[in-house]
Amino acid sequence: MRKTIFFALTFVLYGTLYGYNALHKGTVIDAAYNVQDSLVAGKSGGFQAFLNRATNFVKDDWIPLGNPETNKFDFGRIQTFPTYNSIEGVRLRAGLASNSRFSPHFFLKGYAAYGFKDQKLKYHGEAIYAFDKRVYHEEEYPKNNLSVVYESDLYSPGEMHPRSPNNLLLITYRRSENAATYRNFAEVNYEKEYNNGLAHTVWLRRARLVPQGDLRFESQAGGTVLADDALHTTEAGLLFRYSFREAFVQHKRLKKPIEMGSPVFFLSHTFGNYDFFGEMKPWHRSEFSVQKRFFLGTAGRLDAVGEVMKIWNKVPFPLLAYPNQRQRHNIENNAFFLNHALEFMADEQYTIRTTFVGDYLLLAKIPAIDRLQVRELISLRASYGRLGKKNDPATTPDLYNFPATSYKYGPVPYVEGAVGLTNLLGLLRVEYVHRFTYRDHPDALLGKIRVDVTL
Repeated sequence: MRKTIFFALTFVLYGTLYGYNALHKGTVIDAAYNVQDSLVAGKSGGFQAFLNRATNFVKDDWIPLGNPETNKFDFGRIQTFPTYNSIEGVRLRAGLASNSRFSPHFFLKGYAAYGFKDQKLKYHGEAIYAFDKRVYHEEEYPKNNLSVVYESDLYSPGEMHPRSPNNLLLITYRRSENAATYRNFAEVNYEKEYNNGLAHTVWLRRARLVPQGDLRFESQAGGTVLADDALHTTEAGLLFRYSFREAFVQHKRLKKPIEMGSPVFFLSHTFGNYDFFGEMKPWHRSEFSVQKRFFLGTAGRLDAVGEVMKIWNKVPFPLLAYPNQRQRHNIENNAFFLNHALEFMADEQYTIRTTFVGDYLLLAKIPAIDRLQVRELISLRASYGRLGKKNDPATTPDLYNFPATSYKYGPVPYVEGAVGLTNLLGLLRVEYVHRFTYRDHPDALLGKIRVDVTL
């Protein structure tokens, strides 16, 4: 229910900022309040109108600083302003991003965040040069951008993709209390999108991971335990993305897909080295994934994402593959929920995530529920992997010892599923999540009611 706190704070922020922005005609908030919202307000009263406008406000994610007709900077992201996780406690974050009025080619953005539990300041800064003139912001299609990034923030190897910035909605680090690190990285990347559905990104990065809490980077050498205070990595990588047919609506700072029936493919390779007690060692990581939405007549839709990851060298456990590491997709199936962040160790891993949402199935045939647009939801997620002897500290020296809560996959995949309701009040998803396999692991979470926000 901590996410309820987030929305309460967001609505308070909304009310405060709306009072200010109402002085300026034509704000993003006013633009979001369209004819459909007016009709709903007429039918459902003031609260529904407020809820719709507040939800649209959160979806817009950024608000102009000053007169929206002349401002050069926006404030955001609204969706990550107040959050909560077990490591930082209450986390407050504020960010700025320039727009084309500052420069149609050169853009600046960044944020500062503070966790009241760990009492640490985090920050992110980015400078982007857009080779093509932009109408409002640097993310407009098609991108042709060169970026320089620096970030110092919390990072969980088991719950985030290695290249993910700490920029997702309501990051909660559900099972990472003793499986997270503080990460500093500097990166230069170039991203290019083409009108034929192809896109590619190339990057260079230098990163430093510092374990937090009870997590340790320790290696056994004979009878001696060696402790490493940080893991340093240097890497270069290339990512290709391809879609046969793609359509979307470009909003002010948001690109909303409207054609999701075509498959989208991702292929990437990362290579570099890591510093293991002063010795530089190589590592390579390859990934392939595909997403697809299947329309099942009037019954509903099925979203599916499949992924394969392969680590080719001997690496310490923070560089291995985990079920929740994934590239960002338009079809966003929720992460594995009941496993510990570093519970399953693998250097070769396969995952599949499927979610079915009803359209005209059962609930839609009940008039009172149909008017609220509440729909059924069923999901199933599975992950399986292998760990070679070269990456098992029990058989190979010169590796960090695994955390006490980590295991190798057995003969069966890890499987969990959920049943629930989505689109409650237009933004809530309530489901019961059940763990089907590896239920004998100590402290295994076997099932739980989950409340999520689906904007």
